Amino acid sequence: MPKLLLIIAYLFGSLDALLCARLLLRLFAARPDNPFFRTLFDATAPLVAPLSFLDTGQPRFGAVLEFSTLVCILLLILVGLAVGWLMKRRAVTARGA
Repeated sequence: MPKLLLIIAYLFGSLDALLCARLLLRLFAARPDNPFFRTLFDATAPLVAPLSFLDTGQPRFGAVLEFSTLVCILLLILVGLAVGWLMKRRAVTARGA
């Protein structure tokens, strides 16, 4: 069970790291024609797309604080913590039964 918890933690952690990188690059007005930024932006777009309505008033270019990315980061942290807690709880109950 601990290996599975580590895999889940690394998965959620890497997704959060990608989203943090996206947030910082957008905040510091990275150029959209940069290949690194374009790859990162395209890779994280499916995660942020359901929350894109939060960014309707934001400019498309320049320094932007993407609320959708910020909320997505917070949601991933909460979901990751909940999954880890449930798996630990399930392991303790299975061991005690």
